[in-house]
Amino acid sequence: MPQLEKHLLFKSLNSLLIIATDIEAITHSHHALQVTISMGEPFNFTCEEAEPALYQGVIVGADIEHSLQGRNGQYVTLLLDPELHPVKHILGNHQTSGFAQIDENRLTQMRDFIQFLIADQASKTKSKIENPIAALMSILSQSDCQQALDSRIETVIGYIAKAEHKMADVEELAQVVALSSGRLIHLFKQEVGIPIRRYLLWQRLLDACAYASLHAHDEMNCDGKSDLSLTDAAHQAGFTDSAHFSRTFKAMFGLHPSSFIKKSHMIKATNDITL
Repeated sequence: MPQLEKHLLFKSLNSLLIIATDIEAITHSHHALQVTISMGEPFNFTCEEAEPALYQGVIVGADIEHSLQGRNGQYVTLLLDPELHPVKHILGNHQTSGFAQIDENRLTQMRDFIQFLIADQASKTKSKIENPIAALMSILSQSDCQQALDSRIETVIGYIAKAEHKMADVEELAQVVALSSGRLIHLFKQEVGIPIRRYLLWQRLLDACAYASLHAHDEMNCDGKSDLSLTDAAHQAGFTDSAHFSRTFKAMFGLHPSSFIKKSHMIKATNDITL
């Protein structure tokens, strides 16, 4: 199996793929639907919907508290915007519990694809895989049946995804779809399941994570740390300082951003996952 020198990151407008040599996340929750698989050794996983145990592959619904620990292997994590239509069906019949183990067939298909992706990145003549996140989502999806969001909420989510720095406020978003701020807040929570401001925070952190990974290795100081990049990422995400950003990042992802950034290398950004 090809070995990694750095974590590999692939980002779409709404989602993140991380291929890592270890995984260590304390108990946390986030708006993303999370998919994590091991390429070899199982990982420790705990969530409010399942007993602590060793797993080869798990799917965790949005806003479910969980923790993961895995060492000396290769681990793949997908953080997917749960409002994307294909994502709505990844949990399949397990949606009510918010947790599912990945079956052996899909696990094998995902591992085969990840091995190809890692080898492709190491090759001098890359095959130019356009969208690895979409490819993995295709493997995971169990149904083409979709229940569309309210068209106004789809418009808002698309607007947020393309907004610079994800700093659009509720009043601005309400104007985009000709609603009052109060009506948008109510409708967004009704359709999406979480407050719109928490959704905006998730999008800002996702962008900051990608920004920091892209710039960290160009801005290392003499001690090999990336404080400058972390500060820039905080400002990029709309936080006044890196301490506030770090606390929020840890609450959402279960680890300190500096430990994540220094191990990560952004490969490319993809922008064609659709709602």
